[in-house]
Amino acid sequence: MLAEFVAKILSLSQPNTPKFGGLDYTDKTLTLIVPPAPQPVSCSTLQGLVDLWEGELDNAKSEGHLLLHITSPTEVDLISRKADEFGRRRVWAKAKYPELKGFGFGAWMDPESFIIQAQQHFQRVMVQNEDGSYVRDLDYVLKVASHITAENAVANTDDGFTQRVAVKQGISLKSEITLQPLVNLAPYRTFAEIDQVLSQFVFRAKVENGSARLALYEGDGGRWKLGAVKAIAKWFHAEFDDGSVPIIS
Repeated sequence: MLAEFVAKILSLSQPNTPKFGGLDYTDKTLTLIVPPAPQPVSCSTLQGLVDLWEGELDNAKSEGHLLLHITSPTEVDLISRKADEFGRRRVWAKAKYPELKGFGFGAWMDPESFIIQAQQHFQRVMVQNEDGSYVRDLDYVLKVASHITAENAVANTDDGFTQRVAVKQGISLKSEITLQPLVNLAPYRTFAEIDQVLSQFVFRAKVENGSARLALYEGDGGRWKLGAVKAIAKWFHAEFDDGSVPIIS
């Protein structure tokens, strides 16, 4: 208690500013008191950010000296190019993609739940093969899931890369479905104004006690974020084609 009392008394005293080697030092931490800064206006779309700029938000457009900073696939800031006298760079407006419940990657699901989630959380995007043909991997995933049900799943073989799942057809017939190990899908995870970014996912299936389970695992190491930022920048370049607002990504 005495030590705390002494420390409090010392904290109330004037700071000492000794000089060593031609440099000034202080024995207390000084905190600069700065006036409050205006808070950014928030929106949830890229178009909303453009509309705020076009609508002369706090005269931001007429004053100029602004730039767009794409900080992530889900957030873009309209900021001042120059800092104020306190070293602060004002954020005029902020577009933030709302957090939505996405697909349950890495979770084993029964086929019905898998199909429902896949229908909800993926955009249908065409994928070009090496031969120039186009396919929709989402349709392939849904087709496989619709054929593997809890009633007809029998067994599966797995070599670590491809899987073959045996399914019953009718009463006595049986066939095998070979699962494509990697699929290209576009989950909803960035702003709606751009096409969702395709990335690779590991498509897996297993059979437990006669019941089928399906799962998708993210397989691109997060590289989709680079593609999303690039797509956002391209969208803004079309909106600010006169170069009035530099775009930083």
